Amino acid sequence: MNHDAFIGYLRNRLTKPLPGWDYQKRMSPIIAGSRTNEPRNIPQDAHQTGVAALLFPGEFGSELIFTIRSQFVSHHKGQISFPGGRAETHESIIETALRETHEELGIDQSSINVIGKLSSLYVPPSHSLMHVIVGELNQTPVFQPSLQEVEEVFSVSLHALAFQHEIIHLPKMRAQDFEVLAPCWPIHPKNHLWGATAMCVSELIGLYKDFMHENE
Repeated sequence: MNHDAFIGYLRNRLTKPLPGWDYQKRMSPIIAGSRTNEPRNIPQDAHQTGVAALLFPGEFGSELIFTIRSQFVSHHKGQISFPGGRAETHESIIETALRETHEELGIDQSSINVIGKLSSLYVPPSHSLMHVIVGELNQTPVFQPSLQEVEEVFSVSLHALAFQHEIIHLPKMRAQDFEVLAPCWPIHPKNHLWGATAMCVSELIGLYKDFMHENE
């Protein structure tokens, strides 16, 4: 599908009320039969974090950038994620996402066109409220990943995520005596896309399917 057409659609759609949990919940992990990220009162002391869902034009339409977190970071070691991190004092969420993207991937902040934001999500394991900034790059970026934070960088087309990669469920041990049933996308041989990042991607994919339906 045409990348520019989807970006135009997304730029307008992100100014309107978003589906949030309705689209996120299909990728929410399950403990003892309950979704772990169901809407709840967000703790006032939750850490504010900003991450960047970055899109660029590829052979099959819009490509979405992911990282595999290194073993040196504090939380979510080895997991597939978006570039991002905790907000600093007096820093906006957009500034956080762009700064962290530069620090982790070496992408010049001025090359990122900010389109808008997806729904925020509280992440219990890191006690953080994750804000997802959607940005566009006009061409395939040249990555200079930080070895301290990033083990690998890769991208997947939104079209493949929406229509080709089947969601599977795997049990994952997250803590002693707790077995988590995790919906995930098997998009990489080292790990699957699951957890909070997958939930945010699920909303983006839902918007992509809405776009496709409107353009049938």
